[in-house]
Amino acid sequence: MHRTNSESFEWVLQSTGESSAVRLREAPGAREAVERAVSQAAALRDAAPEPSVFARHLGAHLSRAVDPMLALERLHARDLALALSCAQGLPAARALLEQEVFLKLRVPLSRIHPSPVFVDEVLQALRANLLMPRAEAPSRLLGYAGVGPLLHWVSISAVRLALRMRKALGEESQVEAEVLAEHPAPGGLELGFVREEARGYVRAAFIRAVASLDDEDRELLRLHFVERLSLERMGDLFGLHKSTLSRRLSAVQALLEKRTRRALAERLSLPEPEVDSLMRAIHGRLDLSLSGLLERRA
Repeated sequence: MHRTNSESFEWVLQSTGESSAVRLREAPGAREAVERAVSQAAALRDAAPEPSVFARHLGAHLSRAVDPMLALERLHARDLALALSCAQGLPAARALLEQEVFLKLRVPLSRIHPSPVFVDEVLQALRANLLMPRAEAPSRLLGYAGVGPLLHWVSISAVRLALRMRKALGEESQVEAEVLAEHPAPGGLELGFVREEARGYVRAAFIRAVASLDDEDRELLRLHFVERLSLERMGDLFGLHKSTLSRRLSAVQALLEKRTRRALAERLSLPEPEVDSLMRAIHGRLDLSLSGLLERRA
């Protein structure tokens, strides 16, 4: 086993490129990190890829990392190996993907559309997108780099696909906004601070504001406030520094407040001082707790 793991380290280095290989050779703990990754891949047993194939696949992804050692430390090695095996068409791997990923997507997809038939159609299309061989390009699963859980990586594609399919049925992006705004969580935005008759207008204004955002901004909100991904994890997914993401999220929140204010003013025909008062009741006392407003039902 030790000999195999030592070989795996060399296989990784051969695939990383000269610069990354030098850095990994000099990095304390790099060999051990590769050995752990190979062991985690082997733990898939019948669903595991060949060690040399996995090691070279890992090396190829590390070659694109800004910091290959940091990427190794944060690697979801088992998920990376599972994605590789599925791309290779191993039946055991695809059965495991079905159990650990596709099955768990049914609940979040049902929040986009409650019809089981619709959810089945989305999952079938997703399977085809990820698993069917493509003559013009490698399997999309080979694009998964082990950054973040495989479930999260696939769920991003699943939600986007579901929203496109629902839009094709004639339902616009307001659907996504309704999903995001569905259920205030304890400790979140308490509409009890707003007079009873305004609650529906506030929610409708927020949904309208979210629906007006572009797809990427809505995806950032969903990942951070619904999926509860940290700025560090989101930075890994998008290749951005957490300070950049923080500024982006702050800008989106400010835009949401501005558009919610405008929608309220248009709908209720209130003078500006009253709109200001209403917005203070919503945001001022509760510091715009989007995490509560965007929480989905468990």
